[in-house]
Amino acid sequence: MDLKEVLEAVLTLSPEEREQVRAFLDTLPGVPTSPEEEAQARLRAAGLLGETGPTAAVGRIRRTPVEIKGRPLSDTLVGE
Repeated sequence: MDLKEVLEAVLTLSPEEREQVRAFLDTLPGVPTSPEEEAQARLRAAGLLGETGPTAAVGRIRRTPVEIKGRPLSDTLVGE
């Protein structure tokens, strides 16, 4: 299976399955994707930093909005 086939297969997955793929990919070692990860990689290479936990996966958690009763919260804040 080549890369194109893998990408096409990912497109057929449900949103939950895509999230599982994303979480799996975030656990793989690889090239840092953010400036923070790049800095941490350089510090690790210099022996100044130990291993850190996965932070990229935490930022990608999909949260469900909380419904509130009554006036919209933004109206309440503006009124106060």
